[in-house]
Amino acid sequence: MTVDIMDGEIFYIIGQALGIVAVAFGFVSFQMRSPGKILLLQIITAFVFSAHYLLIGAMTAMALNLIAAVKCVSYYVRDSRGGRGLFLPIFFTLLVAVTSIMTWEGWYSVLIMLGLMVNAIGLALSDAKKIKIAVYIKSPLCLAYNLIVMSGGGIIYECAVLISTTVSLVRERLRGRSEAAASDGEQKGN
Repeated sequence: MTVDIMDGEIFYIIGQALGIVAVAFGFVSFQMRSPGKILLLQIITAFVFSAHYLLIGAMTAMALNLIAAVKCVSYYVRDSRGGRGLFLPIFFTLLVAVTSIMTWEGWYSVLIMLGLMVNAIGLALSDAKKIKIAVYIKSPLCLAYNLIVMSGGGIIYECAVLISTTVSLVRERLRGRSEAAASDGEQKGN
């Protein structure tokens, strides 16, 4: 009997450690400028988080992160072929809703469901800035879910994503201002 408890504790500890690994990938993903690079790193992040949630017993999050990985692959392929359209965002939004209902853990399943529905739509925008702005809706919802299921990695991840996204947007804004100032200086010099 002690072995079973020990095994459960070991899985939980491994799961929490995987959550930290996923945090690293997620933080780096939102420092990327191209939607393709964001999506590639999000694929890795989603797979690692699926394993994390499986090991800590958060089945809705585990299933939705597997869907998130497939979604990112689909968007990456679509974007690399120059495709657009509403089919994929609608499909994945509906798939997230159905999967959330099928893996229902309680009222808090709605939090991660809504967060990942927003993410499905945000990633479909194929614009790095819009993807980053969608984070400001998705991350607070997922953060609340992670607090409830006691996902250390999930909590750190959503906080890190919010911070990383904010840093990236501020950096882009400052770069835009310095480029505008340089352009104004050139025009005045001519």
